[in-house]
Amino acid sequence: MDKSLRLLVTSALADLRDRMVARRIPGDWGARTLRAVVSAACLAVLSVAPTAAADSLALVETDQTITVLRDQQAVVTYNKISPAAPRGVDSIYRRSGCLHPVNSPRGRTVTAMFPSDHPHQHGIFSAWVKTTYDGRAVDFWNLAGGTGRVLHERVVARFEAEDRTGFVVDLLHRSLAEPSVDILRERWTVTVYPTDGTYHCFDIDTTQSAITDQPLAVDKYHYGGMALRGPTRWLTDRDGGAPPADRREASDFVNDLGSDRLAGNHQHAKWVALSGSIDGQPISIAVLSHSTNFRAPQAARLHPTKPYFCFAPCVDGPFLIDRDHPLTARYRYLVTDQTPDSTWLAQQWATWSGK
Repeated sequence: MDKSLRLLVTSALADLRDRMVARRIPGDWGARTLRAVVSAACLAVLSVAPTAAADSLALVETDQTITVLRDQQAVVTYNKISPAAPRGVDSIYRRSGCLHPVNSPRGRTVTAMFPSDHPHQHGIFSAWVKTTYDGRAVDFWNLAGGTGRVLHERVVARFEAEDRTGFVVDLLHRSLAEPSVDILRERWTVTVYPTDGTYHCFDIDTTQSAITDQPLAVDKYHYGGMALRGPTRWLTDRDGGAPPADRREASDFVNDLGSDRLAGNHQHAKWVALSGSIDGQPISIAVLSHSTNFRAPQAARLHPTKPYFCFAPCVDGPFLIDRDHPLTARYRYLVTDQTPDSTWLAQQWATWSGK
């Protein structure tokens, strides 16, 4: 029973008891009356408790994952250890330190892991593509190249409160060429918020800090950063690895400027929404980029056919991450079982960013 509800019922019963004593109500009649009131109170508690439980969040951690649940259904899962690669997919594509599955309020998954066209893309993940460290080129995104990867290091903290539930984890950006070097430590604070049940809402606050005295140079490139990969069923007939036509469904992007996936590529956006259909029913996930982020509003790479995009500050030129200059960013994710509502998303961004 909810603590406040328990106190309310206890207080009401105590008050009734005191009134009965004060008025000298006969014991037998008074006992029957008290039992009746207790029964009614219990029924009231039973009718209210499920509603309170439905709005509650819980966190479950195993050796492999951390999952935040709402009403016993998964909202988002963080992978401390990569799931096994599917049959026929090289194990080099395994990735830890990413979010998948990300689910809608109806329990449908809006992310993909080991997609057939790009098995190096995993749910929500963070990686740079074109970088230089101590004279060597390192690609943390394209795992098949074997020069770098991002992986889970440790769980720092967990938290569960009335208004939020989440966890803090550290990831490593590692150069794989010998001698292997851990170049950056990236701290994610993942926070899930209770909602009215029509959408899921969670944040990723990230800080990338240099581990060594050598800086990481992030070079100008057309993609790289905080990325989102959508379902394979949203591939088109122009994409390699696309499922058969009867298993494909349409998808698109829209940003705060009203642009689609073609016009919106590399536009500087406050938010971007990826949407499509699953079994004929709409679903969407929007990513909001905070107004305080580096180079905000950040450029966003929207793929012309595939269901993935990333906020990519490297589009606008190179920058360094060193001991004196960590890179911080904040992103909010809104998942619905509806097509994107641009007016609502604009309001959400303004409220969150304080604009």
